[in-house]
Amino acid sequence: MNSSTRHGRGWMLLLAAVAMIWTQTVSAQQYWTGDGGKGIRLAVFEPVGKGLSADEQWVLSLIQGSITGDFNKFSAMTIIDRQNLDKIFAEWKESRSDNYSDADRIKIGNLTNASHILTGSINKTNNVFILELTVTDVASGERKASYSPTPVSLLAIENLSAIKTASADLLRQLGVGLTDAAKGELMQTVNTARLQAETMLARGIAAQKKGTDVEALSYFFQATALDASLVEASKLSSVLSANISSGNIGADVRNDILWRKDWIAKLKETEETFYKMINTADPPYTLYYSTIIKTGKVNYQTETVDLSVQMGLIGNMAWFNMMEQTLGAVLAVIDGLNTTNRKNDWGLANWPWNGVSNTNPFASSKKYDITVAIELVNQQGRVIGHQKINMTPNFRITSDNKKRLTGTYTEIGIDNNVNFKSVRADDISDNLTIRVASINGMPPESARIAIIVMDGKTQPLVDTRDGKRYNTVKIIGKTWMAENLNYQPKTGQSWCYLYYDISSKSFHESSNCNKYGRLYDWNTALSICPIGWHLPSKEDWAYLYKWAGKNMAGKNLKAKSDWNNNGNGTDNYGFSALPGGSRSMRGFFIDLGTIGRWWTATESDGSSAYDIFVGYDNTFGMNNSNKGLGLSVRCVQND
Repeated sequence: MNSSTRHGRGWMLLLAAVAMIWTQTVSAQQYWTGDGGKGIRLAVFEPVGKGLSADEQWVLSLIQGSITGDFNKFSAMTIIDRQNLDKIFAEWKESRSDNYSDADRIKIGNLTNASHILTGSINKTNNVFILELTVTDVASGERKASYSPTPVSLLAIENLSAIKTASADLLRQLGVGLTDAAKGELMQTVNTARLQAETMLARGIAAQKKGTDVEALSYFFQATALDASLVEASKLSSVLSANISSGNIGADVRNDILWRKDWIAKLKETEETFYKMINTADPPYTLYYSTIIKTGKVNYQTETVDLSVQMGLIGNMAWFNMMEQTLGAVLAVIDGLNTTNRKNDWGLANWPWNGVSNTNPFASSKKYDITVAIELVNQQGRVIGHQKINMTPNFRITSDNKKRLTGTYTEIGIDNNVNFKSVRADDISDNLTIRVASINGMPPESARIAIIVMDGKTQPLVDTRDGKRYNTVKIIGKTWMAENLNYQPKTGQSWCYLYYDISSKSFHESSNCNKYGRLYDWNTALSICPIGWHLPSKEDWAYLYKWAGKNMAGKNLKAKSDWNNNGNGTDNYGFSALPGGSRSMRGFFIDLGTIGRWWTATESDGSSAYDIFVGYDNTFGMNNSNKGLGLSVRCVQND
């Protein structure tokens, strides 16, 4: 192909790609003064990477995406859609040599109808990253704004702080008067889930560019699971999933052997992607331990006593939920393999359980060996008890009856005791401290696992709406009300439990509200908690159930009094659950003293929602109930 033919084909591709989608976001809040750069049509190019390893190429897409988002939100400029820009740039590369000058990029700017282009570079030397950015006027070639070469750390890139600093500087040079609200948002720490989602999106784009489609799709699924509002990740995953599911990977009807080899390579890529994802991630568990020390057997002859605390591992639900979503990438590969109608002939009928590599994560479970050294320290700072606890939870990918892939995992319940045997009575002081000395031989601050101390110490909640004061308790990192809510709203449905006093021949309610709290319908319960608190979800209650010992949860969470039929609990954790009964749809009040029921914030359908019940017989469970019922409310503090 001669030069003119090659260039002509490139121009035809570019002209076809010019029919693109432009996006402009007008903030509901004023983020700028003046015109905010209105009239500027900006194309943000991915920076050139220098000295970056193959595993660091995703940083380029992260920078491009973050700057695009900042300019979209904090100015009135029109920003080109990134996917269309990348398409045009790829087609430009096909029609040109690999050497580009600034003039080349300005020509691309003309083709995209951009008035300005933002280009730059990130240069890595000796583990220091040098970030440089430039905004150029397409018509004149004049530099309109520049971010001088600035050393930044990888952490500052990953948490976007360095990129947002650069965005603020460039916006200012382009005449955008940022308000204090805009400056505040640019400088504040990005929401963790959103930050992780942006990172996964960038990693996915980088993986797609290097041709590892399954890895890319996995990252796109992770990004969507972390932040469902990330539309770009959702679009990319839909397109890529459809491509993989089509079964046309390397399709070559002339050579069945080559077609099989292409599929073997794709299956191997899938196995290696998920192996790396599962094995390089931090252990998806949180270590919980209590500082409440329980006294056991006393030996009067040796003057020693057994002491114990609770400790265990609870799964990181965010990680497991994300993995459930990411398994969609494997399903796309399975669909594609089925579509070929060749998997039996190729000897791949039992994939993924029978893998094609030595790193098949579907064949066996991943075990997480976690050894915790925990110490009992007296008031003088002396260690008077030391124990090592070995825990080995695991994660496994399985298939259910409907042939769907799912992730199953084990937990080490928190009702497990760490026992300090035969502690000398003379060594015990008024104040004892429980501390984690190491995890897998490393200091706790360096361990790849989250640690939460359950000391139960909290401040009372004072409801500013009516001045009522409620006891609170901290359990598994969340602060709960230790009493039922007793706030009477001006609107909505709520009641005090009514009972008929035979002796006085009258109905009574106020004393029940004071002791057991009010009963609310679900719609009222959703918004009835004080500011800074919310109605707990069914997942919040599920964590509480696990922590309280599952089969013993009812007894351990119930108050020590006010339960009928010998139903009083041990109230081991200060939750003090009370049997407030309920109000039926027909207005009858039932079960005071025998059953406690609390709304969750989790809706089942248009007319039903989930609620939690605890019975006098220590049962603990979940109902799916009509939203019109009157049930108790416990609030949990916002994170």
